[in-house]
Amino acid sequence: MSDSKRGGRLLQLAVALLALLQLFAGLGDAAEVLEVQDSELVTRQTDRANRAKRRGGTDVLRGPNVCGSRNNAYCCPGWKTLTGGNQCIVPICRSPCGDGFCSRPNMCTCPNGQISSSCGSKSVQHCNIRCMNGGTCAEDNCQCQ
Repeated sequence: MSDSKRGGRLLQLAVALLALLQLFAGLGDAAEVLEVQDSELVTRQTDRANRAKRRGGTDVLRGPNVCGSRNNAYCCPGWKTLTGGNQCIVPICRSPCGDGFCSRPNMCTCPNGQISSSCGSKSVQHCNIRCMNGGTCAEDNCQCQ
């Protein structure tokens, strides 16, 4: 076997080994091997966000309440995502819900189960959390009864 053929074979073996290492090590931002042409390694940096969008990863909005097109998706009016999330599942209420919580856009669910634009009792809702089992909320902390 000539030296040039042996060198080409070694290069192909190195490329295959690199591809296997990337596959098993999960190197997300490593260069992807595209092809070997004339003993020259051609590589390309692949942007993590584009890979995620192509594969349906966390950068793509999914689920209910998503408007727009596949390439230009956004949360429908009255909805937002959880911080760092990819689903439009958090309703937005323009008015404070008082003792209740925002259960759908501009609608509150009150402690008695009634659905209304506000629940009263508290003049300003200072909580971003929902208290369970009859607890009340003050400054983002639940207080048990």
